Amino acid sequence: MQDTNALMNLLTFTAVEEKVKKRVEKKARIFGQNVTLEDSVGKQDGDACDSHCKVDPKVLSKLYDLWVMPLTKDVEVEYLLRHLD
Repeated sequence: MQDTNALMNLLTFTAVEEKVKKRVEKKARIFGQNVTLEDSVGKQDGDACDSHCKVDPKVLSKLYDLWVMPLTKDVEVEYLLRHLD
């Protein structure tokens, strides 16, 4: 019997997913900056505020939470179900 929900539960690690979302937000904040010479004077890496970013880092983290991670797990479950037959 193929139990999709059981497989999804086995693939879900809430603590890991939270770390991934925080990492995505941090990377978006660092690598998504509008870079100019004036903005970079006196700032350390990672000090960019969200107003200097091309895209809101919180939005990217939420996108990852709502779309990327669930879609990845759906594909993993589908793969496992096909190989368990």
